[in-house]
Amino acid sequence: MQSENLTVKYLNKSKILKLDPFMLYLQVTPLKATEPTPINCIIVKHALTLFYQLQPDAQLALYGHYNTRHQFVITKFMVQSAVQTLAS
Repeated sequence: MQSENLTVKYLNKSKILKLDPFMLYLQVTPLKATEPTPINCIIVKHALTLFYQLQPDAQLALYGHYNTRHQFVITKFMVQSAVQTLAS
């Protein structure tokens, strides 16, 4: 299980897969790719926090690994947001 970092853009596609434990699916594209192919991601740990922080076309920094179904399993994340949104 090889962990890696991704800097991506959120494609405004998300789906709640399970409620207990809260499991979230989202689709992203890499920022530095010449041909942006979508990456399917799933998150369980802190998924509700990510769901709350997601905004349309948000930039994300993700850390995790790929599972056997070629989905990126997120273990840590950071959402880039404007200072104005943080202050309100």
